[in-house]
Amino acid sequence: MTTEHKTISSGLSRRDFLTGSAVAAGAAAVAGLFGAESAFGADERYGNWTREGDNAPTVPESAATNASAADGTYRDHNPEAFPANDASPIPPRAVPASWDYECDICVVGAGGGGLNAAARAAELGANTICVEALGLPGGNAQEAGMCGILGGMSMQEGKKFAFPSYPFDAQALTDWAMDEYHYAADPKLIYKIASEGGPSLDWMADCGVQWRLGEVPVYVAPKNSTLDHHVLKMKDATDAMFAYGQRKGVDYKFQSPAVALVQDDDGRVVGVVINEGFTDERYIHAKNAVILTAGGFCNNKALLDKYIPTAAMGCASSYLTASETGECFRMGLGAGADVSGFNSSASFDGGVDWQAEGGTWARFLYDGMTQLSRQPWLTIDRCGNRLRYMDSRVGEDGANAIYALGDLATIQMTPPGHRSYIIFDANYEDHLAGFAQEHCRKLITPDLEQIEKVPEHYRDWHHGVQDAIDADVLKRRDTLEELEADLGLAEGVLTEAVARWNEACERGEDDFMYPMPPEWLHAITEPPFYGCRIGGNLYGTKAGLLINDQMQVVGTNGRVIPGLYAGWHTAGGACGENSYIGDPILGSLMGDVGLAFCGGYLCGTSAVENEMGGAR
Repeated sequence: MTTEHKTISSGLSRRDFLTGSAVAAGAAAVAGLFGAESAFGADERYGNWTREGDNAPTVPESAATNASAADGTYRDHNPEAFPANDASPIPPRAVPASWDYECDICVVGAGGGGLNAAARAAELGANTICVEALGLPGGNAQEAGMCGILGGMSMQEGKKFAFPSYPFDAQALTDWAMDEYHYAADPKLIYKIASEGGPSLDWMADCGVQWRLGEVPVYVAPKNSTLDHHVLKMKDATDAMFAYGQRKGVDYKFQSPAVALVQDDDGRVVGVVINEGFTDERYIHAKNAVILTAGGFCNNKALLDKYIPTAAMGCASSYLTASETGECFRMGLGAGADVSGFNSSASFDGGVDWQAEGGTWARFLYDGMTQLSRQPWLTIDRCGNRLRYMDSRVGEDGANAIYALGDLATIQMTPPGHRSYIIFDANYEDHLAGFAQEHCRKLITPDLEQIEKVPEHYRDWHHGVQDAIDADVLKRRDTLEELEADLGLAEGVLTEAVARWNEACERGEDDFMYPMPPEWLHAITEPPFYGCRIGGNLYGTKAGLLINDQMQVVGTNGRVIPGLYAGWHTAGGACGENSYIGDPILGSLMGDVGLAFCGGYLCGTSAVENEMGGAR
């Protein structure tokens, strides 16, 4: 492997190093975490997940915000830090007279997909640069959990587990997924994920990622099993992949957002323009390929309104804290890329509509109020119609319970009026144990695994609920009539729905089309009464750049744009148009985080094989 590119201090950090108390540890702390070649002086910028970066990042008290960790975990969005609200293409630049950096492959984004793409490309012999706008690696992937339940991984093979049946068969999985998608999907891309999903996780294990049986991220036990619901385990995985990429010689440039592609007169993408350190424009010559992995556009409202209008209306919130503002997508458009997956998205379990009460659209999805909203309460649409509840308790087929986390969000965001309402009474706390919900619906309690990573204020789930009551997001009223009016429902809508519900509770048998089990039937009679607007929590856009099964970006003329690759979720991927089916394979079976990891692995592999003859 050659080392033609120049090297600069990467200005990177990690959660512990970003805290004010750790600054004095300086280079030695980072060298111990990531290797001596990462060391940098205490006078350099590390960033605080803002556009500007900061030598002394400040973190608000967790009681004052949905945030407390210095790596951005649980951080509310600061609108000033993420101002992108533009759907227009970003035109490519012309080839400059001279380049500032040289490499074989440039990867845009150091999240889960970008880390894998860069590490894989470098492992195969490509001289690789990876650029990242934030001050540390991991992106959204570092604050998420994932599952890989499709099969085809060695650990799962040892358990004789595969979906939809054992032994694992990529064609059988593709057939099942296409049926679930009503054939509105790209079977070649689904087959690619089915074939390579398991091997990509095995490869990550070889790189140093410690997968754990029976827990997030690798689900292997199909009977009577549960998953630890809590996020943040991927922080370990992204750290491991970052370290592996370093060992393979990847040059990471942090706090250096990409601002444009470089395209030559023949239409080939040959480089990237970055804003190094947010101040200095630099041209990177990527002689063989550019790989776009810097996510989708979940927090760019202009892109959502244009390409996924129903998600923009129906989702109550977005949890993605690491920007997701669509620059990579817009750069691809500027280079002539086509778009796939119009009006397609994936939502995750219920989101609380803080924005309707003057709060923020983007809010991290783990606090007591969010967990409480996911329980099997009486749920209605604006007309008073009952909505189906998807149970996350683990039964005979443990895998099926995971689907509820995506499918329930779809149910909640697509009724008339694009919003749903939950209702319960003063006795709500008495019912929680009997609901026995699993996965991401477990309430945050002090005995939770990795509780130290939860902001102190939120380690008791009651605090999050009280915050919502104080903000009048969770409305507490003395009468149902007051609650009905203050939720914006027409007269009689709520009171009549509650009366019908109470009748079923009194009988002990639900007569709804999708009946609740008897143990969940609790009459709403005791004031004060509680109500909240909810919807889907926008988890991943499935609209994006059109790609083929080699992860190559396809232009509006139907031909590949030479030198340009894209991973999920910059790419639209396999979804067809208007897909809200609960994202069965590109979500539940791989997890959106797992899809990003696998997509990056595929991008790195394909770019080297297609553009460099496989290198070494």
